[in-house]
Amino acid sequence: MAEERPVFEPISQNLSLRDRIVQEILAKIESGELKAGDRLPPERDLALQLNVSRTTVRDALRTLAGLGVIAIYHGRGIFVQGDQGLALGNALWAPFVVKPETVAALFEVRRVIETAAARWAAERADSRERQELAEIVASVKREAEAAGEIAPESAAKADQRFHLALVLASHNPVAARLMANLLELLAVVRLKSLAIPGRAYASVLDHERVVQAVLARDPDRAEAAMRAHLTGVEASVLKALAEEGAS
Repeated sequence: MAEERPVFEPISQNLSLRDRIVQEILAKIESGELKAGDRLPPERDLALQLNVSRTTVRDALRTLAGLGVIAIYHGRGIFVQGDQGLALGNALWAPFVVKPETVAALFEVRRVIETAAARWAAERADSRERQELAEIVASVKREAEAAGEIAPESAAKADQRFHLALVLASHNPVAARLMANLLELLAVVRLKSLAIPGRAYASVLDHERVVQAVLARDPDRAEAAMRAHLTGVEASVLKALAEEGAS
């Protein structure tokens, strides 16, 4: 009996592994090799076929589930949902492809979730959560002032920590779940924005204003500070994309 051919080939270790796995699965769905209703190999088998850790596979599958491309049923398996998430997935995960319309759509959603989360955090955050937010901002600000700049990768990690900590401090579990998925989708956009000269430090100062409002228990100011931050980041990314398109 012929040995069954693996669905996936090993992934190169030279690029972001999670992103490569997401791209690989999206490409197989787009080509028709994987169709709605198809069952993916179990997590352990995927890790072996792709030659990566199970943690990396799990992160990639969680991202695809957030896009609505796959569904994960504990005890039953991982199934392709269809191609409804392909446009968004390809826009976000293909190397160097970030479309203005996708960026605008993402920030439209962020403004709804994160301005509300900032307001709720100002009203509901406990002392530990307030301290954590303040420490996240203070730590990256110290790094910036000591080095004169912030490396995009370091800034991206701090940015993700801040936004997730803020929504957790809102004490709204639905918003927290939505934000966790949204942050996964924003990975490429975040790195792009923080690579823009001056944007990383500007974001730190924006975060500081949000935290100051949360510490002061001022929901109106917290909401306004978050809206201003998101508007500024979106404008920077769209400007950078326009300049790239014109060059």
